[in-house]
This record gives sequence, C-alpha cells and structure tokens, in this order.
Amino acid sequence: MDQENFTQNSDLDELESLSVNEEKVEKRRLRPLASFLEFDLSHRPTQAKDRISKKRVGRGIALGVVLIALGFAADFEIANKSSLFSGFDELALPTAGGTLSAAWLFVALGFFLIATRLMLMFYGRDFFIGHKFAAVVIQKPFEHGSRMADSLGEYLGVRYRTRIVNVFGLTSFTQHIIDLQHPNEAKTIPLYITKDGENITRKWEELARQMQKPAIFNTADGIVEISPEDITRTVPELIESGKIPVSDKDLYKVPPTVRIVESADFCQIDPQIRDSAFSVFSGLACFCAFFAILFFGFVFHMKLSYLPIAAAGLVLFVMIPLSLFFRRKRIVVSKDGVRVKSRWLFFPSFGFLIKPENLEYIYVIHNSYDFKYTMVIGANGQTAHIGRGLPKDDLEWLRNFVDAQIKRFVCGQTV
Repeated sequence: MDQENFTQNSDLDELESLSVNEEKVEKRRLRPLASFLEFDLSHRPTQAKDRISKKRVGRGIALGVVLIALGFAADFEIANKSSLFSGFDELALPTAGGTLSAAWLFVALGFFLIATRLMLMFYGRDFFIGHKFAAVVIQKPFEHGSRMADSLGEYLGVRYRTRIVNVFGLTSFTQHIIDLQHPNEAKTIPLYITKDGENITRKWEELARQMQKPAIFNTADGIVEISPEDITRTVPELIESGKIPVSDKDLYKVPPTVRIVESADFCQIDPQIRDSAFSVFSGLACFCAFFAILFFGFVFHMKLSYLPIAAAGLVLFVMIPLSLFFRRKRIVVSKDGVRVKSRWLFFPSFGFLIKPENLEYIYVIHNSYDFKYTMVIGANGQTAHIGRGLPKDDLEWLRNFVDAQIKRFVCGQTV
C-alpha cells in the first residue's frame, strides 16, 4: 500500500469540479488488488493506492522467463543433446501446412504471462479523502483515469465485512475489509485490508471515530448501525443486556435444511448443505489426473512397483477431493462457547472453539461474489461461514436459534 502526502492544489475540499460518472452503478463490490492496505487517517487530506503487489508481479514475470527459457532449451539442441520434447517435437497445425515445435508453446505462454503481469502494474484504484469530499480514481492501461467524487456526507458509514478468496477452486482464505461505504459501491473506499483479523473490531472502532461516521454492518436485511460502545462487546454481553433480542416464536420449528441434537450440556446443529470452496471443476481435474496415472501405468505395462504410486494417486486425487467437496459444517454450543467443526468423508472431523469472551458477532449476510446467503460468525480474527446457500429464512431461524443456545448455556438464562 502506497501512502503519501498531497502536493500543491491537492486539497480535496477544492475538488468540486471532479467529474462524476453516474451512468454505471456497480452492483458488485470491486475486488481489492492489495492483500494488505492501511489508510492513514491521522491527517487530511490523505490518499492511498490499491495496486497488485510487486511480489506477485515479480513471481509472474519470473515464471514467464522460466517458461521462455524452457521453450528455447527444449527446441534447440544444447551440448549435442536431443530435445526435451523429442517424443512429440512436431505439433501439427490444423490451419497451416507446416508444423510448429511444441516447445514454442512454452515460449508463447511465457510472453503472455510477462505481458499480463506488466499490464496489471498499471491497473488499480487511487483513493483520496479530504475534510469534506472523497474521490476514487480508477486507473486502467491505455486509458485515462475515471474519477468519481462525492461529499463525505453522502457516505453511509464505516463498514466491516469479510470476503472469501477462492484459491484455484481448491481452498480459500478470509480477507477482512473495513471500508467507507457509499450507496454506489464504485465510490466505496477501503480503509483497511488484511488477512489477519486479530483485533479487527478495535481497528473498526478506531476508524469509525476518526471518520466521525457510524460503524455499520451489511446484513441480509439491510444495514445495521452499531454504536461505538457496542463494537467491542461480545455476543453474550449483548444478549444479556437485550441489545440482541432472542425470539422464542417458532424456536423449535426446525426447518428441513437443519438438524439439531440437544442434551443437558450442549446443542449440536448440522446445516444440511455442502460447505466447501472446492469447486466441481477442481474435482473433475483431480479425477482426470488419477485416471491419467492409471492409463499411464496400463499403456506402459508398469510392474507391481507402480502400485504405491497408484495408491498415492487414489488418496491425493480421489479421497481427499471427495472429502473436500462434500465437507459440511457443524456447530456445537455449550457453556465453553461455540465450536465450529468440519465434517469430512473418509477422515475424522476437526474444528475450533470460539470462547464466549471472543465471540464478536453473528449475522446473516448476502455474499456479493456468489450472490448466496450465509451465516457468518466472527471471533477476533476467526471467521466461520455457516450454511452458505441455504434459504434466507432458514438462516435467520438458525441465527436466532444459535443466539438462544448462547443465552441458555453461556448466559445461564432461559429463553
């Protein structure tokens, strides 16, 4: 994240002439490029930039150079040695009468990686915050920056949200984002972005006070405004004080998408839906890799020594992907807190315990990246998304039921 002071003629309070583009209103939140960003609000006017990190650009360029070198090394004989691709060195072109060395595909891919990484260096967003106005400048390669400005009075508040980042359809991690929210998401300004959510609520409270704006949270039912003194209070404390109401209406009218098991010491809740970042495409790719191993062994008549490789392929490309794909979440509420567990095929379940003093919020939200509803539980940097894809009404019932069990086991009160 780049942070620098303004030079002459840069006070945002004088930028009333900035062009405002209202023709296109972004419905989906713009995804941040930076993995870490911290807006310095100790002085105004101030600015920050959202750019892809130089390390990611460098890794992409380095990989491109390796592919180019591999292509040249494979195509030309080095030290009187045959080509690395001698088995299939000539690749027929369907649109031409000649042939093309397969090694040149590596060269083309390398140049493509280098070109795209270099272009990403010129793409991003610049953010400006003054005393009365704020502005966003969207930078794109080969284009003039698109500028949008508005009065700070038009901004709704300082919002905290989490974003699930999918990694190649195999796994995911949670990104914690605090931003200055505008009704037009294209004008929303990120104030703090991190993968480490420790003490995130204290940072949220601090930024809300610096911006002199209310702290807000976007739920499935709209914007919830949180008073500054309640930001750092735990869910059990808010339930005890009545700030979080618990309804006993239809409390045990369990929807068909949820199963519960109750005892005197705990309550177990099982949403009946797959809850995994592992995509269908990734599963098919793993199955193809496993069958490729079997096909390779069959064609080349491998001996019994090949069986351990096939067994390892079965575990890596079949059993683990199936377990990831059909993974489900389980919630267990007791006097010790809320335990979130992952249920697996073929493997034992595991999870983590959220102690009552760390339980910060439980909301039903609507994800902007996949347009699905989910219940999110936050606890000092740990974020659990439960029941992603269930109907909104079922998730609202689930949230109230979890609050009721917290009131019963943690607070020691009857519902």
